[in-house]
Amino acid sequence: MLFILPPELDAEAAGAATERVRSLVTAKGGDVHTLDFWGRRRLAYPIEKRREGAFHITRFSLSPEQTVELDRTLKLNDQVLRHMIVSID
Repeated sequence: MLFILPPELDAEAAGAATERVRSLVTAKGGDVHTLDFWGRRRLAYPIEKRREGAFHITRFSLSPEQTVELDRTLKLNDQVLRHMIVSID
């Protein structure tokens, strides 16, 4: 899964946001394998008047039924600008 946080978040707030994503996955019965920070990157188009974002990549195991609920929860999270969940075979 890729998720983008606002670049102006300080380290503590960004850490809390990534921990929130980790706890969402584990609360739904999944396992988080990796959670990596890719750094600040320029966005292809402005999102909420922002030209940059803090990119995070995570690999996790979760049942397909629970990924739908995770997707809905991330859409409602104000700190996550964009996210994308990809299934890897």
